[in-house]
Amino acid sequence: MTTPLKVYNSGSALQEMTDAEIDSFIVPLVLKGFAANNVSTLRGNVTAFANNSGNAGGLDNRLRNDDVGDHPISAGNFTTTNYSINQEQSSSASTSNVVYPTKWITSGGKLQQMSTADLQAKILVRVASAWKGTTYPVGGYFFGTTPPDSDTWTFSGDVLTESYRQSGADSSTDYKLWRKTGPSSTSGSRPVYNRTGNDGVQEMSDADIETLAAEFRNYLFNIESIGHYQMQTGSSPPATGTWVQVGTYVDYLTDTGNVIYSQGFEGIYSQYYEGIYSGQYTGIFSGQFLGFYSNQYTGIYSGQFAGIYSRGYEGFYSLGYSGGYSGGYQGGYQGEYRFTYGSGGESPNPRASSDTDPYIGIYSGIFSGLFSGQFSNQYTGIYSNQYEGYYSGQFQGIYSRGYEGMYSGGFEGFYSMYYVGIYSNQYAGIYSNQYTGLTVLASLSSQTYTFWKRIA
Repeated sequence: MTTPLKVYNSGSALQEMTDAEIDSFIVPLVLKGFAANNVSTLRGNVTAFANNSGNAGGLDNRLRNDDVGDHPISAGNFTTTNYSINQEQSSSASTSNVVYPTKWITSGGKLQQMSTADLQAKILVRVASAWKGTTYPVGGYFFGTTPPDSDTWTFSGDVLTESYRQSGADSSTDYKLWRKTGPSSTSGSRPVYNRTGNDGVQEMSDADIETLAAEFRNYLFNIESIGHYQMQTGSSPPATGTWVQVGTYVDYLTDTGNVIYSQGFEGIYSQYYEGIYSGQYTGIFSGQFLGFYSNQYTGIYSGQFAGIYSRGYEGFYSLGYSGGYSGGYQGGYQGEYRFTYGSGGESPNPRASSDTDPYIGIYSGIFSGLFSGQFSNQYTGIYSNQYEGYYSGQFQGIYSRGYEGMYSGGFEGFYSMYYVGIYSNQYAGIYSNQYTGLTVLASLSSQTYTFWKRIA
């Protein structure tokens, strides 16, 4: 027989334990011993690491380096921290300190220490059944922000922080790999073991029974191939075996998208612009322009100019002039000349009192009559007199003269010429044009990771 013995009848006799008695007294203590030692290098133990060197799956924490509303940005401007889960599965657990229960051998009618095979066949199979049949057994793991129930838990390895940025300070959530360590209540009779000096049997203490956990560590992987843990990207379990989910991790990252901005801007803009501007401007420009303007203007100008104009004019003037002329004239004159002679009191007069004759010669004097006609002589020189008053006439044509100086009058209309240079003036007003660029949005995308325990 491979069944452990217990003391009964007030300690006067031995009896084989039932499966129910094994479940109520031995199984809880084996699992308690399994959970008590959390060293990462001990077989079966699972540890969370804040790096990417684990063998049981990895997970990432992505943190965008830009705030919500920042633009233009690069979609890849975020920092990734790699986390991992590791489970020790290679090294066999040492069994040198295991206290083995006593069994009854019918052949020869004697007491004998149970072997590893005996433990596996009668006790460890019961421990494994409890392990598989409970989602969170003592010694089992859960990955999350808090333990999944009110029992006793500790955490294994590093705290893994999931963080994301929307605006201002980062938001963060701490995840831990939790391990259940209790409760470990027992009921029923204790098993017995052979005393060291082979002078009889003795009931096993709780600590003696807990040493059986070393055999259970090896049993998980060598016999049933259960007890494996794995972190998976997404919500699907590993492909091989039967698994139950025992945790979730969610990594958040702010979304990005191309956004059209048409909101008004009010303020003073004094940045430098250097390049070619070929768009249209509609509105009133009242700033100052200092430079040289040599483009052509075609249209009607009917505004008023009040002030003193003293620029020089150099060119030809051939426009017709009609009006009064009372200045001095000296030069050649060809035409008719009327003069009066004689005396009103002389009788008889030799000739009439007036006559008209042709006159050719030089005339020097004052001409005070009206001149009406076309003056087509050309004037070449510099005109530098000053004009003070209002000009409200209309000019229609093409003006292509160069203008150097300061212009501060109002312009209302469309300007679509090319400007190449540096614009450093100030603009105060509302900017409502459209801007399209990659922008950090307020919404969050997520990547889900799931944590699994193998049960078959």
